Amino acid sequence: MLPSFVLPLAQAAAAAAPDVAAATAAATALPWWRTGAGLLLSALLTIAVPTILAWFLAKALRVSDMWGRLATVLTALVAGLAIIALGWPPRLGIDLKGGVILVYEVDATKQVGGQVEDAIEKIETLLEDREGRLGTATRKPDGRIAVSLKTTDKAARQSFVDDVTKLDFGGAKVRLAKAPLDDGQSLDLEFEVEGRQAAVDMDKLVAAVARRVNPGGQKEVTVRRYGLDQLEVIVPEVDQSEVDSIKKVVSKSGVLEFRITANPANPSHNRVIKLAEQSIGESVVEGGIPVGRWVLLNTEKFNEDERKRLVTRLASDGSIEVLVILDRLNVTGGYLTRASSSIDTQSLSPCVNFAFNASGASLFTELTGKNLPDPANGLTSSLGIILDGELLSAPAIRSTISSNGQITGSFRQRDVDEIVEVLNAGSLPTALYSDPVSEQRISPQLGADTIRSGARAMLLATIVVLAFMLAYYRFSGLVADLAVVLNIILVVALMISVKAAFTLAGLAGLVLSVGMAVDANVLIYERMREETDRGAALRMAIRNGFQRAFSTILDSNLTTVITGIVLFFIGTDQLKGFAITLILGLVLNLFTAVFCSRVMFDLAERKGWIRRLNMGRIFGVTNFEFVRWMKPAILGSALFILAGLAASAQRGQGLFDIDFTGGTSVQVAFKPDKAPDIAEIRDAVKALPDTAVSSVSVDGESQTRFKVDTSLRNTAEVQKTLQSVFPDSLLTYEMSYGDVATAPPAAGQEAAPARTTAKLTFPSKINQATLRETIETTLVAEGVGAVPFAVEAEGAVARSKPYEKWSLSAGMDAETTTRVLTRMKADLAGTPVYYSANSIGGKVAGNTKVTAVYALLASLGMIVLYVWLRFQNVAFGLAAVVALIHDVLVAVACLAMSHYVAPFLGWALVDDFKISLDVVAALLTIIGFSINDTIVIFDRLRELRGKAQYVSAAMIDKAVNQTLSRTVLTSGTAILATLILFLFGGTGIHAFAFTMLVGIITGTYSTIYIASPIVLWLQRWFGEVPSGAGASRAAGVA
Repeated sequence: MLPSFVLPLAQAAAAAAPDVAAATAAATALPWWRTGAGLLLSALLTIAVPTILAWFLAKALRVSDMWGRLATVLTALVAGLAIIALGWPPRLGIDLKGGVILVYEVDATKQVGGQVEDAIEKIETLLEDREGRLGTATRKPDGRIAVSLKTTDKAARQSFVDDVTKLDFGGAKVRLAKAPLDDGQSLDLEFEVEGRQAAVDMDKLVAAVARRVNPGGQKEVTVRRYGLDQLEVIVPEVDQSEVDSIKKVVSKSGVLEFRITANPANPSHNRVIKLAEQSIGESVVEGGIPVGRWVLLNTEKFNEDERKRLVTRLASDGSIEVLVILDRLNVTGGYLTRASSSIDTQSLSPCVNFAFNASGASLFTELTGKNLPDPANGLTSSLGIILDGELLSAPAIRSTISSNGQITGSFRQRDVDEIVEVLNAGSLPTALYSDPVSEQRISPQLGADTIRSGARAMLLATIVVLAFMLAYYRFSGLVADLAVVLNIILVVALMISVKAAFTLAGLAGLVLSVGMAVDANVLIYERMREETDRGAALRMAIRNGFQRAFSTILDSNLTTVITGIVLFFIGTDQLKGFAITLILGLVLNLFTAVFCSRVMFDLAERKGWIRRLNMGRIFGVTNFEFVRWMKPAILGSALFILAGLAASAQRGQGLFDIDFTGGTSVQVAFKPDKAPDIAEIRDAVKALPDTAVSSVSVDGESQTRFKVDTSLRNTAEVQKTLQSVFPDSLLTYEMSYGDVATAPPAAGQEAAPARTTAKLTFPSKINQATLRETIETTLVAEGVGAVPFAVEAEGAVARSKPYEKWSLSAGMDAETTTRVLTRMKADLAGTPVYYSANSIGGKVAGNTKVTAVYALLASLGMIVLYVWLRFQNVAFGLAAVVALIHDVLVAVACLAMSHYVAPFLGWALVDDFKISLDVVAALLTIIGFSINDTIVIFDRLRELRGKAQYVSAAMIDKAVNQTLSRTVLTSGTAILATLILFLFGGTGIHAFAFTMLVGIITGTYSTIYIASPIVLWLQRWFGEVPSGAGASRAAGVA
């Protein structure tokens, strides 16, 4: 065991060398204990100091034979504390620190990778096989294949289309996406690749998107595969402005082209222009050769004067298209070596610098060299810079350009940053839909509130449980408390060492693991009590208590670990945090509750610190006839479940959260003096489909926050509706600014020396990216244009974090700066604060529902298999599963009924609960917890049965009575911890805690009144019980 606790520390030391080198290069000094040498020294000390201390301690206490065990316990403690000290603070999930989770889907109608090139090659072969060459095939920026035909023979065209659609490469097919339109001269067709999922390299796609979202590798960004053809992007600590930028960066295909724009004044372009004016399609073809193409014009980047130099037309969808000349050089972004952000020295506006490799430089030199200004008439040509089929810029070519160039235009800094990130990351191996199919955004402020409420609930629950154990079990309780504290230390240390993120559900998992750790100690102590009651000596009672409880502890922990593993593989990022903490807590519990507690007991007994076990006692020797009441209990359960199923059917889709139905969830805040009550909000949002409104409790605030759920999948539309029905009530961003002062030029300013400075204050806090975006937008709105400015937060430690106080320095006079700040203040005053906004598409919701069902079935299947193998009897396994299904159905029934009782039980914090992924996690945890109780009684039944051929009703009564104290104690402590989570854990885990609370109570009940009688019935069904056996007591359940 010793190396396992030191390994994370040693790994951290080994990995520190490159980190230190990078930090040195960046002139960022690290504390000595965070350097490679410091971490290595810490690892050595972690082993040496506890080992030496344990040796001296064993000698001093005259228990030399316990030296190894003492060293293991002390090393575990010291290693855990060292990892926490060196790695603090731990990583936090999106729900605790704010951020966004986006799910993108591969676009089935587009393909930007090698498959399109393969298809074009095969289509070209088909075109060449026909007499006189039938036409040409080219790739469009959107991934489709454009084919221009020269023939008007319908039979020849149809034959060609049939041949193309028969093509097959790598399991992918080509289908006709746009029917031919005969313009009398040529035919334009469009094909697209279908069924290419098997050929998509998702690993390359994930890597390409990661390079775009996190080009420097400095952010805590996660990009990973999500299902068969989706990927998930998790970015912490960003707000809506940055989210919009991330969306643009992710969804762009990244196809960059350099083309000469058609110029009516250039005689060499007249022929192409005339053909283009007669062409209906996108491509312009002459003699079977593409000579031009219409591309989309970015109207924001070109003013009226700039458009006059271009040949444009109005597309059918109302957009403006520009004609560009095609050439044989085909200079594309594939030749780029790097792109960077810069400032245009002439306009002082942000621009993009780029550099080519040797091949690209040669081609670019030829392209620009052939289109230099005509010395005879001064005619100039414009270089069209096209990204994903959209013309971004068209600067005039003044001289030959070789390896370096610049993209200029009416760009904001954010526009430039997005283009740079896309160009440096390269084109995507396959296209993504432009809009995410799921979006979950949580503000940093909500994250801070969640941390506060979650941490408080966790601390309170832990203290209550530990205090109860100490009061009830006295010295044994003290040992249990020390073991639980060590368990928490080791869980946190391992979470830090593997860089796993703590989530709100993870904190709940930590609390539950505390309850289950206590469960193990209770099992041991109740066994020790039984041994003492039989007259065993203290040493023998300790030994037998630990030995006989171990198999039950192992069984119960493993079954819960099974559900945790299933949840880890099917859960979201937040639920994975829950699964990790739960699994780690249970696995480490075998070390802390069994090994460490045994060491403490053996030491105390050998030194005479304890003479006997003083414990509280709830029940003495009991002889309740539980079997007698099993039949009416089963009837009551059946009636309750039927009522719950009826309520579920009545609610229909309304029982499910947007995780399973798709839709939007928005957390909105109201001004304290204008906050409506929840009934008014429900009445006001009736225009939205399938709405549900719930209150959000936050420390230190009156009831001003509410969560609005709806099946409408348009977040902007939901927010617009809220603004229209509550025009003056919503909480908005506020900004104040101090005196605008004129300042002399200072070194280190961005782009140009600032002439004015001002102090800005945002009570709701704002980050740098959003602030820059707001200032740039206001500059444009006020007609100031692009001016250099810099903003810096007071006491900033990270650019991405929001801060309250900022300093602005701008290259404007005081009057202009005041005008801009006044406009910005007014605009912000009309922008509502949304603490979270989640949007989930139908396909994601459908996949989630299917996955949840599979998870429940997989958990039940694995548990029944384990119990069957463990007890060597199928009756035990099937009885356990029937009880688990009962527990899940009762919990679902309570969730369904909450809709009808919430108006009357609001004082008890009962809301209109819905089934979400968090609730599914609770149901899986209920399965694990309930099986614990069942296994304890089944394990006792196995002992009582001995060599008997069957289990009788009398054996069941005796087994339940003997384990009654353990059942009440473990369930009681778990209920206490969960109740505190329910009352104080906050909105984020409210439904989770409610479901767990119901499940724990139901699980305790079902172990006695559902699982046990099922064992009797199944034995009769399988013919294991002889006729007439156990008639007197078995009749109660017959």
